Amino acid sequence: MSKKSTGVWKLPALFLETCLTKNIVLVQAIGLCPIIGAATTLKYSVVLALCTAAVLLPTSLFMSLVGDRIPAWLRPPVYTVGASLLLLGAAYIVDQFISHEIYAYLYLFLPLMAVNTIFTYRAGGFSVSNRPAAALVDAFGSSCGFALVICLTGALREMAAYGTLWDKPLGFSFRFPAAATPFVAFLLLGFMAALLQWVNSLPGRLRARKEDDV
Repeated sequence: MSKKSTGVWKLPALFLETCLTKNIVLVQAIGLCPIIGAATTLKYSVVLALCTAAVLLPTSLFMSLVGDRIPAWLRPPVYTVGASLLLLGAAYIVDQFISHEIYAYLYLFLPLMAVNTIFTYRAGGFSVSNRPAAALVDAFGSSCGFALVICLTGALREMAAYGTLWDKPLGFSFRFPAAATPFVAFLLLGFMAALLQWVNSLPGRLRARKEDDV
């Protein structure tokens, strides 16, 4: 299978597309589970975002290099096992060198991320049919797009539910404990998706208005 060739001048556009205009979470609805279930504080969100990038980047590169030599039916087990091994290493680093408290909170979610749809669609889909440079840019853009959404969601939920940001008190007494529930995460994602859709449609609406004026 011949791989698609992406010119170097197209790589920045690919990054912006996967990170922002076609955000992997807000537009493609991929990778929702860790955001809804675990992103209750900014600190947890940053750790999940880093773990996602630590898995998606090498997995995408590997699948771009050798994925087309692997039978299609065998690819899902291959990148799932690879993601599991990488997440095992990431979980060990979080537990031993970052924070045992964070690991204790996320230990149920980290193994489940091995079957995250991000890896299925990007490493198992896009990367296999594209060259390594494009696969890495796509993986980096997807990781940044995921990090942007999960960190914003986690920060907003933490501020509303606990009155803190990165465990630092913000100095206001208002609390909304329900912000830590999955329902509120769904609402936040819905509002962010609607805002992104409005921003994406803005250039077209402006062009249409100019044409009407002419």
